Amino acid sequence: MTITNPDIYKGNIIMSRVRLARNLKGYPFRTENPVVAKEIVKKVNRALVRTDTFDLFYMANLSELKLEAMKERHLISQNLIDNHDCGAALINKDESISVMINEEDVIREQCFMRGLSLSEAYKRLDHLDDDLAKNLDIAFDERFGYLTACPTNLGTGLRASVLLFLPALTESGRISALVKEMKKLGLTVRGLYGEGSDSEGYMYQISNEVTLGVSEYDIINQVEQTVEAICIAEREQMERLFVKDELKTMDRAKKSFGVLTNAVMLGYNEFLSHVALVKLGAMLGLIGINNIESIDDLIIRVRPANICEQYGRRLSAIDRDLFRAEMVGNQLLKLKE
Repeated sequence: MTITNPDIYKGNIIMSRVRLARNLKGYPFRTENPVVAKEIVKKVNRALVRTDTFDLFYMANLSELKLEAMKERHLISQNLIDNHDCGAALINKDESISVMINEEDVIREQCFMRGLSLSEAYKRLDHLDDDLAKNLDIAFDERFGYLTACPTNLGTGLRASVLLFLPALTESGRISALVKEMKKLGLTVRGLYGEGSDSEGYMYQISNEVTLGVSEYDIINQVEQTVEAICIAEREQMERLFVKDELKTMDRAKKSFGVLTNAVMLGYNEFLSHVALVKLGAMLGLIGINNIESIDDLIIRVRPANICEQYGRRLSAIDRDLFRAEMVGNQLLKLKE
């Protein structure tokens, strides 16, 4: 078997995210004064009232479970949760845009899109950012650009990241070399949940580190071009590791599918190790699942807090594993029909 579909590596590109950091003149970059914080929230909310339909969430009004679930979906950060009495977030209906308020900076705008969509995500966020600039006095310096709490965000204040699925580069041991090469290019490689997190299920974030002295379009173009090059390298390694030894790859993938569709209890780490092989098998046509995006969605849906949120209450570890096994088994069997 050979990979004949030139777009096969699209399964390796899970999600694109663009984030902008902004602050307001006359306000501290991070306030811990609830009165000032609510004033800021009202200003930002009013500034975006015509941009999209947002739901406003105050961190202080949310349960611990809700906060954990939103964090698992990348809608809010631990930094925002930690600023419990002052933090808030504006989130649109399909959860593709999140505006965190009173995080490390006064405003952190985020846009999420499937696949390699950094340019489109930036266009959407740029429109939102324009509305903020029209209605608010944004902290900006002619020399340093947008002023931010952390000097590494000065300039554009833009972080462009892409979440990748890289089983072949991981199993071949080439990830370490990739990390070093990315650092030379001014890019960074992190786990699923950003700085300090581990890679889970062969998933890695590629993002820019440099924001000063470059344009938004330069950043996006560099990250997109680098991601495409990584995907080509991943495809070549897939040929060497998985395609040439088709029987072994099929055996691993189908055994994992069997575990996931028959398990009575399923821990999240066990799920990740098996679902990565199922996804690999689906990408190579060894398992009859065409909607690979549904597998990516499942990875978030069955995280601990999201499992509990869907069930309607916090569950014990055993009950979570029981519910996860049932949900995963049913979903994968539907995808294979």
